[in-house]
Amino acid sequence: MRVFISADMEGCTGIVHGDQLSPGGYDYNRGRELMTGDVVAAAQAALSFEGVTQVRICDGHGTMRNVLLERLPTGADLVAGPASSRTLCQVETLDDGRGDDGRQGDDGAGFDVLMFVGHHAMAGTQNAILPHTWVGSIVAEVSVNGRAFGEVGLNAAIAGDLGIPAIFMSGDVAACAEARTFLGDDLVTVAVKRAVGAKSAVCLPPRETSEAIRLGVLTALDETADRKPLRIEGPIDMAVSFHRSEMADRALKRPGVERVGRAQVAFQRPTFLEAAREAWALIEWTAGEQPEWLR
Repeated sequence: MRVFISADMEGCTGIVHGDQLSPGGYDYNRGRELMTGDVVAAAQAALSFEGVTQVRICDGHGTMRNVLLERLPTGADLVAGPASSRTLCQVETLDDGRGDDGRQGDDGAGFDVLMFVGHHAMAGTQNAILPHTWVGSIVAEVSVNGRAFGEVGLNAAIAGDLGIPAIFMSGDVAACAEARTFLGDDLVTVAVKRAVGAKSAVCLPPRETSEAIRLGVLTALDETADRKPLRIEGPIDMAVSFHRSEMADRALKRPGVERVGRAQVAFQRPTFLEAAREAWALIEWTAGEQPEWLR
């Protein structure tokens, strides 16, 4: 069995403020340590499970060069490097070993399950730590067939198009609740903190969250047979709402995109995988000159 871990930072143990999230922030190095601690706990647990042969971690936050590679256990590897070099963003290489039709090859080279570590709630969520969707500085909402999707839903549906179930989630209380609305009330989740404001939370210490993540991952792997991929049947109507109308103006320069609101654009694609790729390309395009974290 091959396990894929999509790792973000806002939902990790002890992360509550922007000063912990980006290079230059006075607390960023500590933020990297906290994120790496949650990732290592999940990776070690997965590798201890009978039948797991590999764990791949995809660094899906900001610069996407946050996880400390030297801390990873043997049997794990890491996707690192900026989003501008990716087409699947937070789940880059999840489609490794898949044919053009998304099916796993006869050699079984594809990934079998997806896990989320350190993810956060979607833009606009109340009682959540640092909620946003993909690029919070420009994106107000991403919707699929009329339903708002956050990063967990988007990535889980990408996996679903590839036939891969999402089986585990760690983050704050709100993010875990959101994950269950997309993936079922029986999804194994681990809440590492509870928001008391957008940048303040009641946080559990790493020694407790690492053990909770370890046990959660083992439980999720033991219940893998009960998990089904999140499949969103096409055609897919994807809409992106921006904070300002001029952002939508720029997005309209992408082929096949139409304006459906003051600051909202939409497009259609045959499959969720194609729609998700276009949505990320559109958002990156709309950002214009690349911010430092995209380089």
